[in-house]
Amino acid sequence: MSDFSVWFEETFKECYCEHRGLVDEKRFTELVQVILDNEADDKSRAIFEHKIKTCIKSSNCFEDEKCIQEAIKDKLVEHRSVIPNDLAQSIKKSINL
Repeated sequence: MSDFSVWFEETFKECYCEHRGLVDEKRFTELVQVILDNEADDKSRAIFEHKIKTCIKSSNCFEDEKCIQEAIKDKLVEHRSVIPNDLAQSIKKSINL
């Protein structure tokens, strides 16, 4: 198992309690960003996808973050002509356009 997979799995476990589900949304949001930025390996992605299928709170958190990222991308495209090029490039890098 890669160092990344170990980090992802351990961080994922810290986000949950067997009886209450998702308990650390902030840490979970970090994992969501890794998934949305396509930085997760296959094993990590499988763990994540299984959880969002079985936990409504996790699924909602993922969908919220996904919508935010998509809105930023849409605004960037919509206002491309008025945004300074270096700022646009910096934003694109940070959200993986």
